[in-house]
Amino acid sequence: MLKLNIKWMVGTIIILSGACTADTNIENSSTSQREAATITDEVATLEISEIATVEMFSEASTYPTKSNPEQISKDTTNLVSETSPSQIIEENPASTESILFVIDQSESNVIYGVGETFLNQNNRYNYAQGVTNIVSGEILVNFTEPSLSSVGQITVDIKSFKSDKSRRDNAIRDRWLESNKFPIAVFTPNELTGLPEEYALGDTVDIEVDGNLLIRDTTQPASFLVTLTINSGQMVGQASTKLKMTDFGFDPPDISGILKAENEVDITFEFLAHTISSN
Repeated sequence: MLKLNIKWMVGTIIILSGACTADTNIENSSTSQREAATITDEVATLEISEIATVEMFSEASTYPTKSNPEQISKDTTNLVSETSPSQIIEENPASTESILFVIDQSESNVIYGVGETFLNQNNRYNYAQGVTNIVSGEILVNFTEPSLSSVGQITVDIKSFKSDKSRRDNAIRDRWLESNKFPIAVFTPNELTGLPEEYALGDTVDIEVDGNLLIRDTTQPASFLVTLTINSGQMVGQASTKLKMTDFGFDPPDISGILKAENEVDITFEFLAHTISSN
């Protein structure tokens, strides 16, 4: 009876041991399967990522500008330029070596001024002035090297001078200046002195322009003192000089017992010139 019980216990232990071993194997098998599945998923993910990466670089190398222009366009569409092309030229005149300015007759005047004494009015003094806007000329400004700037011929229709007295105007045209016979005066510059080494827009410059002045049939040296400013595509200035009538072959008006004019004449040229072209 004791032997039978011992055998029964041994058999039971063997059966239980086998069951435990089977459970352990099942668990190990399930764990291995899960690990294998996880590894498989990770490998698949890596493969997908690698494929996407390869495709991306392959596309970029094959079509390097495929997406860049659109991006650049989007990035720059909303940018606003603070300086227009014309402003760039005005603010940096050196970038356009020379600029040509042409005198605007509608905004320019040549004025003569001369003192006269009315002998029949207790020697009353009067300063007579005559004006004309029929004047033409060109000025070339070199911003890179101002010393290379130049002034072209300036012509004036002196027959068109008008003062406050038509009798005076007619007498000047017919008897003294004889501008009906010699209607055009021409100033031909040959030297500019006092030009700055550099020029910035808006600066006021004082220079002297020397040349030859033709009035009637006589040419004499003449020097004009000029003050000018360049800004916003235009030049504004004034030139002045003094002349003697006798230097150009005619006497000052003299009406015995009535009027006597001075020999010296003030000439003032007020001008505005506009930009025409640049080199």
